[in-house]
Amino acid sequence: MNRKRSRRYFKHLIFMILTVLQSSCTFGDEPGVCPYNTRLDYRSAGSGSENELPVYVDNLRQYLFDSEGKLLGVETLRGDSIRGWQGNLAAGEYTVVLWGNLADDGSDGLAIEPESGERLADMELSAVTSGAPAGYRMNTGRLYYGNLTFRVEEGRSFRRRVYLSHAHASLHVTVQWMADAPAEGGTYRMRMKGIASEYGFVKGWESEEQPEGGSYAVPYISTSRINHETRASMNYDGEVTGEFVTFRYTSGTHQLWSLWRNDERIVGDLDLYRFFAKKPMDMDRNIEQEFEILVTVYADKIIVTEVTESDWDEGGAIG
Repeated sequence: MNRKRSRRYFKHLIFMILTVLQSSCTFGDEPGVCPYNTRLDYRSAGSGSENELPVYVDNLRQYLFDSEGKLLGVETLRGDSIRGWQGNLAAGEYTVVLWGNLADDGSDGLAIEPESGERLADMELSAVTSGAPAGYRMNTGRLYYGNLTFRVEEGRSFRRRVYLSHAHASLHVTVQWMADAPAEGGTYRMRMKGIASEYGFVKGWESEEQPEGGSYAVPYISTSRINHETRASMNYDGEVTGEFVTFRYTSGTHQLWSLWRNDERIVGDLDLYRFFAKKPMDMDRNIEQEFEILVTVYADKIIVTEVTESDWDEGGAIG
């Protein structure tokens, strides 16, 4: 009986020692102490000292490629694991590509192409799929993107931060009338033409190293375009509101916006490029693309102004 207790105690002691070693593993220790040699810390770009990535991202799909761009594996991270990944990698060069908030069931109407893709240079995220309606597609998810190429040295540990930037543009639109307001009731929809429809897995641009280490990247954006449609509604003040969530805008995007009531266009098309071109930011490189605009309809003109206080608050006449 005492021998059994001794063996049980010994096994428990060994387990506790291993647990402490693994939980206390730091990259300042000898390589043999850590159960892994590679650690990647995932954060949202521009979030400051606190890691706010789990606030914005429900799931993170991680693609790992070797030095020749061949896909080694795909892993979906959830919960606390969104904050980072750790594993054992052989010496060599790797690229990790991250997509945040992709729908597992395809309900967002997005698809990885080619379906059996295994090469980094060939893989794309497309908004043009069989599940997306012809002509005008629904909103996408609030996507995030990260990309890092790194090298693991033989016998050494590697740790790096990877920042994720917006791979989506959010545009909230409020329409108010100073003249010729529509009657109450009716079914409203907003449409927007000329939005990018394909991302490359490869990065289109990468920032300089951030003060805390690491950098953020923007995905390669193809020249193919698609049209979007979103539901809108009239509030108690007689204003119509709606929101688009799409792929990112670029400095050359011409967002042709219009408002429809009962399948009849009542405002537009407005080329919002004339508005965004005046904003003091580089649309090809900015971390976030969250916008809220007010479209004011007069008898002889239409004025578009920024609603949020943090961004450009000057308006411009369109039409």
